[in-house]
Amino acid sequence: MRRDGSREAKFLMDSMLGRLARWVRMLGYDSLYSSENDDTLLEMALREGRILVTSDKELHRRAVARGAESILVPIEGTEDQLALIAEYLKLRHGVPHGDFLRVKPVRCSICNGHLVQTWKNRWQCSSCGQEYWIGGHWRNISRTLSRVEGLLSQRAQR
Repeated sequence: MRRDGSREAKFLMDSMLGRLARWVRMLGYDSLYSSENDDTLLEMALREGRILVTSDKELHRRAVARGAESILVPIEGTEDQLALIAEYLKLRHGVPHGDFLRVKPVRCSICNGHLVQTWKNRWQCSSCGQEYWIGGHWRNISRTLSRVEGLLSQRAQR
């Protein structure tokens, strides 16, 4: 269970991980993306019970030392980044890889707002108005997530 009483993991991405924040939102998770300074990021993570995701080794070290949850990811490589988050959630929160790596149209990938279903296989963000639908891009998303599952399988065999 999270510090705020909820069961769903919430994330805070540092300024170098905007693309990753969009991916994690597509997977249905509350994911803030911030360019605040390290002290502010750390305080936000602690106050809001968010998992800090960073490519900054020093920030990660400080977060862990202060008792915040933190995941250190490489600065590039969305698939590897997602695999590391999936591994962390499985180990620390008991979230099966397949549950994490499934698109859930509940969060806007642009602003993190909530999506409302407007039609069969169509959603709209209640905050910014962005529209989403299942189309050709869905296959690309599925292929990326399949590659992440492949990475996780390879790591499990080691």
